[in-house]
Amino acid sequence: MTKKFKFAVIGCGRMGSRRMRTIVDHPDTELISVTDVNRDIAEGFSEKFECHSSSDFKEAINDDEVDCVVVSIPNKFHAPVSIAALENGKHVFCEKPLARNPKEAFAMVEAAKRNGCFLKTGSNLRHFPSVEKAVNLVEQGEIGKILYLRGWVGNSGKHVNDSWYSRIDMAGGGTFLDNGVHLLDLTRLFLGEIKTCLGEVTTSYWPIAPLEDNGFGIFHASNGQMAFIQSSWTEWAGYMYMEIYGSDGCINIDNRNHQCITTFVEKSGEKRIFDFSLLPPQSYDQEFEAYVKALREGRQPLASGFDGMRAVQMAYGVYESARTKRVAHI
Repeated sequence: MTKKFKFAVIGCGRMGSRRMRTIVDHPDTELISVTDVNRDIAEGFSEKFECHSSSDFKEAINDDEVDCVVVSIPNKFHAPVSIAALENGKHVFCEKPLARNPKEAFAMVEAAKRNGCFLKTGSNLRHFPSVEKAVNLVEQGEIGKILYLRGWVGNSGKHVNDSWYSRIDMAGGGTFLDNGVHLLDLTRLFLGEIKTCLGEVTTSYWPIAPLEDNGFGIFHASNGQMAFIQSSWTEWAGYMYMEIYGSDGCINIDNRNHQCITTFVEKSGEKRIFDFSLLPPQSYDQEFEAYVKALREGRQPLASGFDGMRAVQMAYGVYESARTKRVAHI
């Protein structure tokens, strides 16, 4: 009989509860512990999923039975909790952004290396059917050599009002660190490593200064390709759109207004449209399936901790450039 991976989830909010359900529904994983600073909330989920509950994360990471820890708490606590779990020999699945800043993210990556554990960054956009199709088309050489990339991501930002997202000590950054890291991760996926950035940020609607509700970045990849990325908390309808232009055509990834469409456009203007809009939401399940498969095969799950760290560094490249009015080196 195949051994099940045993999980502890730290943080019982929206994402934590979503991860709990995914763990419980997977045949190769078992949820044995949930933790939240609000003991009543933790106990409610422990009753629902018939597992142990606690208000202290140290109980979970000190449990010899636990193989993997899901960290689904405010950004301020990502680094200390993840590092403590890694030091105790647990694999860690940390929600994005990996940390509040590059220093914390680097410490997390080093802790994983030091302890021989896998650190994964939450990145469900990699598993959007539209994104997976685009990756497949690029890998097949359909658009030839990639020339440049542009895209935007965002939502209405209503969740930032009077929440920890509006506090710089808790969040570490605004929309570029929150939503932007998704597209920054995809930018590296398509273009490879990024070396410089020219960025601007603004707080145009929500009263959250010094955090930004809109940010813009122009990135240069190591091979000379460029990307223009916007992240926004005033994108009323949401959620994501990306264009990848190549020497032989372009690919549009369209996840606006609940759509899920990939369009391949040849230089002649001929189009092939792949519409996944009628499929049920599946990115979180697909991400977790890939995670468990990687654990089973003893290899690093993607997006890795390093991927998450680079996305944080890219977001901070935007912040540094906006502050200094100079190109930032990443």
